[in-house]
Amino acid sequence: MPYSPQLLVALLVACGVVEAAFELHNGARPGMIAAALLGGLAVLGMVLVLLRGRGKPERFVQTATALAAIKLSFDLVVYPLTLLLPLKEILTKFDPTALTGGQTAVMVAIAALGVWQLCVWIGVLRRSLEIPVAGGALVFLLLFFINSIVLGMGAGLAGAS
Repeated sequence: MPYSPQLLVALLVACGVVEAAFELHNGARPGMIAAALLGGLAVLGMVLVLLRGRGKPERFVQTATALAAIKLSFDLVVYPLTLLLPLKEILTKFDPTALTGGQTAVMVAIAALGVWQLCVWIGVLRRSLEIPVAGGALVFLLLFFINSIVLGMGAGLAGAS
């Protein structure tokens, strides 16, 4: 990815708008939307901390640009696919026999795209941090947990209000 802080900002804004629009469409509370956006910023903060720890802070803009581009690409493909699914029913009382064949195919496609996103994120992380594939996978898990913690705190605060 090119070194372009302007491109990074544009991608982050686009990611935030797409995420917020999807969450609003699905009835998320404003607190949860804010938590999702803060989770993304926490992930970027940890990427910066990890790059500094490896002595490579100058790679932050390119790494963050690549990760944001991956997320935006994934979201722009997957979010429209989820419109074909009964998300509220799936999240509350999932009955696989209630899905049509087309909906099942959509779920398989989303899972395959999720694996693709995972592999690309691990590849970007391992190259930017100059670590082995297993290290990239562990860094991805760390970032996933950080995002989950921020989302969980946001859910707690959103539920309290």
